[in-house]
Amino acid sequence: MQARLVEVLAEFRALDHEFAKFPHLDSGSVETCHRAIASLDDDVHECLASARGILAAIGDDRDCRALLFAGRDILGTLLDHLERCLQAFERGSHGVPERNALADLRLRLARTAADRVIWELCSSGPAHPRLWRWLGMAFVRAPSVAAVAKMGTRADESVEFHYVRAIAASTASLDLLAPQLLSAVDDLLRLVTPVLRLESGRFDGATHFVDPLGGEAPHRITGVTESVPGRWFFTPLTASAVLNQFAVRHASDASAPSDPLDASLQTLAVEHLLRHWSEVPPVRRHRRHLLDGKLTAVAGIEALKRVFAGETGVTREEWQLRDASRSGIGAITASRSIRIGQLIGVHLVDGQGWQLGLVRRTWAQGGDTNLVGLELLSSRPVVAHVDDGRCPAEVLLCDPLLRGEAVRVVVPSRTLSAPSVPLFVTGNGSVQKLKPLDASYVGDGFELRVYQVL
Repeated sequence: MQARLVEVLAEFRALDHEFAKFPHLDSGSVETCHRAIASLDDDVHECLASARGILAAIGDDRDCRALLFAGRDILGTLLDHLERCLQAFERGSHGVPERNALADLRLRLARTAADRVIWELCSSGPAHPRLWRWLGMAFVRAPSVAAVAKMGTRADESVEFHYVRAIAASTASLDLLAPQLLSAVDDLLRLVTPVLRLESGRFDGATHFVDPLGGEAPHRITGVTESVPGRWFFTPLTASAVLNQFAVRHASDASAPSDPLDASLQTLAVEHLLRHWSEVPPVRRHRRHLLDGKLTAVAGIEALKRVFAGETGVTREEWQLRDASRSGIGAITASRSIRIGQLIGVHLVDGQGWQLGLVRRTWAQGGDTNLVGLELLSSRPVVAHVDDGRCPAEVLLCDPLLRGEAVRVVVPSRTLSAPSVPLFVTGNGSVQKLKPLDASYVGDGFELRVYQVL
């Protein structure tokens, strides 16, 4: 699989070279340029299909990043070229062949834009600056699904289909999705798109609105939102019945994937969409407060153990504080190495002591900065020495050791025995036994386990 990963990355680079040689639009006919861009479009999506299969099979998220970035970027390049062709060809008067070429270009642009939304969300950005404007323009100029059906064309080969698919993807919190689930979620988005509801007027149950010509991504409805000219309303709630039926059929279907990994990914993809498309989707538990200040950050459990033990000389970064709540911190950093699932230690310039956080969101902004969202795990993390009966290890304790209470323990990956084995904490001339509880989380280079202090 690693060899195949290298091959597909090389294919993406080769496609970049092909785009660099794309003919000048003023030097050829509509037919010639249409044939060239259509061929590149087919090659890009064939390469993306291979990339989706590789992502589903790679276990380490760090190996997925280069592939996610390459897929996202090639889609952006393809989208730019499709729009250039549309702009050039729409200026003149054309016959039936040219009009057919324009319709095909709009369809290809809509498909590419929807794919780009999915890949940029799964890769934590950045957002393509003109995607939603171009996609909206293609939507308002294209025939409706009903008109497409009268022409004998499949509904999933319409601009409207891909516009709705893009809206659905933007409302499904795909930035929280594990890279391995991209292919499974993409398949489910295509499955449910025909039943999703997008209308030009406000209706009961609408959760989002979008202005096709406004150039912005869909917005969640948070208050009283009236129907205004040019605004369309959307809800993904109608997908729940289809997703539940899919899950039941998949569980009982003998022809379902025999590979346990494929079956697990499909199950997790359904659960993700149902959770984020529910009538009461996950929301923030505490209100955020905008703040301004500096903080020092250290990434990775090995570096954090040294910092929390009082060592100096550990690599540290300076971040800009953006907001804070009782359970989290938002910050801006120039670092490109921060990933979802990483452990981060933060120390506010005006604060006391280090805090331990977990990266829940990252998003590449304009320029060279990233927005990072941290869930705070502990305000007073400490380094502790433990033993599982097989070998000793250094871990991080998120909570104080109080008899009868639960304690969260951050363990380096592949260091201790299974989470079902008790631990013994040594220190201050005493030994305390920790009974494992049925709760754990696997992150980037660590496990977060929960024990009861006996």
